[in-house]
Amino acid sequence: MKNGSSPRRRLHFDENSSRQEQVKGAFLFVVNRDIVNLYKRYINLVEDLQKDHSQFLKKVEKETSKEFANNIDYFDQEKYNYIRKKILDLGNEGIRDIEKFLNLIDMDFKDK
Repeated sequence: MKNGSSPRRRLHFDENSSRQEQVKGAFLFVVNRDIVNLYKRYINLVEDLQKDHSQFLKKVEKETSKEFANNIDYFDQEKYNYIRKKILDLGNEGIRDIEKFLNLIDMDFKDK
């Protein structure tokens, strides 16, 4: 397990679960995993942007002054944390919305 990561979630069904519950559970598991992977990628992009911004500020400081570079620095740790929190909140909100929607649906299956 990577440092700071959580253990992998496994898909498990109670033997008394109906087929509909199992399909909904499997669907939610896959959607949840994919949305989590998506917002991890967005966070990686924000980290890349923050590194690029830092490199830019070093160039600006070299050409001007440290004070000027500090004055134009808008992408500090506080801003990074704000963006990261927004990404996580939106991802979690999307997962909750999908779960609510799925709870409104009844499924029938044809036996072949």
